Amino acid sequence: MNNSTARRLPLAALACTAVLLTLTACNNDSAGTSKSTEQAPMAPPAKANGIEELPAADIYNKAMRTNAEAGSFRERMDRSDAVTDLRLSATECTGTVDKKQRGSFEIVVKGSDIFAKLDQTLAKELDNQVPDAQWIHGTRDNALMKALASYCHQEQFTHPYTASTTMTKKAIRETGGHRAVPVELVSGGKPMTYLVSADGTSNLLSVDSSDNTEAGDITYSDFGKPVGATTPTNVVEAPSH
Repeated sequence: MNNSTARRLPLAALACTAVLLTLTACNNDSAGTSKSTEQAPMAPPAKANGIEELPAADIYNKAMRTNAEAGSFRERMDRSDAVTDLRLSATECTGTVDKKQRGSFEIVVKGSDIFAKLDQTLAKELDNQVPDAQWIHGTRDNALMKALASYCHQEQFTHPYTASTTMTKKAIRETGGHRAVPVELVSGGKPMTYLVSADGTSNLLSVDSSDNTEAGDITYSDFGKPVGATTPTNVVEAPSH
């Protein structure tokens, strides 16, 4: 993984293994007597997957493949210049991108079709070439639509990233109720930590770049859930320039 990939990847939360809490239902009848309580069955805890025994690069590569093989996930990213909340698969993308002071937009990708709706701030930045609050349509042949869709990073499913530089494995830690093994990459003298589930399925759960605000933090969740991208109505074609 070269430096540009390392920076791009965190452009690009948490896959939780459900542990059902005990439910106690207590209802009173009309005479004020209490009904008997019932307990929901406890879900078995996820088993350790042993990924922490692998070298750091192998942990990273396996996590990337596991996320890709899920077929879809939710990706939320927060970096210095943008915040995104997207649901992704190899063929679909839907969600929001907030470019902070520069404005925001909604995005829908279905196959080769790209739809976007810009707010007034972002439309003004484009010299009002694009109407605000209006869905526009195009493909990646259109420079604007290609740039907007670039936030979707759908290549994570078709070409999962692989480690091509030195990574360091750290001690297992808890994150969001999960055991996770951290692997660290240093890019430009600043560390980025990839947290990989050590229990159940070996998904990449998050990227911690708290010491590298330009790279940003990412969380992954909702593995395997349908993206559900819906083609907007009342659409106009995007300008070509």
